[in-house]
Amino acid sequence: MKRPRWTFLIVALVPVLFSAVACGNGGGTASPGAPPSAGPPSATSQPGTDDSIPPGGIGGGGIAWSSDPVTVQRNVTIPPVPLLTDIRAAAHPTEEYDRIVFDFQGTLPGYEVRYVADVRGDGSDLPVTVHGRRFLQITFRPAQAHTGAGAATGAPRAKTLDYPMMKGFAISGDFEAVLTIAIGLDDVVGFRVGELPGRIYVDVAA
Repeated sequence: MKRPRWTFLIVALVPVLFSAVACGNGGGTASPGAPPSAGPPSATSQPGTDDSIPPGGIGGGGIAWSSDPVTVQRNVTIPPVPLLTDIRAAAHPTEEYDRIVFDFQGTLPGYEVRYVADVRGDGSDLPVTVHGRRFLQITFRPAQAHTGAGAATGAPRAKTLDYPMMKGFAISGDFEAVLTIAIGLDDVVGFRVGELPGRIYVDVAA
């Protein structure tokens, strides 16, 4: 016996109806949406100030802490003699060091940094008062803190500080392209020397 055609039609439509119901109830595959938004960018260190620690020290390597003398020699053509224009200092308690910065006009000079028992004036050999119990001496060659006419530059000649380790500084010599500066400290500690364009800095552990 032949079945009526409408019977086959109903059988054929049932799967379609179930499929439509499933899609309406969220049972089907979700259509592709917009890609998830990117999360916040990972934190990166911001460029520091011009006195922040650079990635490398002298010669581009890591900056080592030490209490031993440090000497850097340079063959600087003179005139002009590198001119010290300013001396700046600041405490960095979070990083646990105090910093002093020497700004120069022209080519950076060579220098020697070492501990000394006391501070005396170049030439006169008379005592120079610097606040502190221990003294770190920096000698720049060739360099000067006065103009060709003999006038002092804007760099302070002496200053008392109240930082954890650095207590003061004074220019103890400025003669014949040899510039000597003494830094008064509270104790003998490790230090490091670095360079940035136009300046030389010394950090002391605090």
